[in-house]
Order: sequence, then C-alpha cells, then structure tokens
Amino acid sequence: MSKAAKLTFLSSCVFATGTIYFVHRAQELERASMYQGREKNLRELDETRALHAQMVQTQPDVHPKQ
Repeated sequence: MSKAAKLTFLSSCVFATGTIYFVHRAQELERASMYQGREKNLRELDETRALHAQMVQTQPDVHPKQ
C-alpha cells in the first residue's frame, strides 16, 4: 500500500470515529435536556394542581344547601 493510500485510510477512520462520537454525545445531551423538561413540566403540573385545590377551598359557596 502506498503512503498516500494509508494516509487516506487513516484520515477516513479518524473522521468516521469522530463523527460517531459527536453524534452519540449530542444524543446524550439532548436526552438529558428532554428529561429535564419533563421534570419541569411535572413540577408545574403539581403546582397547578395545588393552586387549583387551594382555590376550590377558598371559593365561596355559590349554591348554598337549603
């Protein structure tokens, strides 16, 4: 094999390995970001439910029982 062929092959291998690494790293970061968004949504839902329960308790009775 010529020196140019070896260099081309090595360059291709390094490029492919780097591409695979960076794609997997990007997927891991995106997955972590999506999970944090899920946790934030669940926290907001809990806060909304607590606020709703508080509002129901403090609301005056519109239809008093006779």
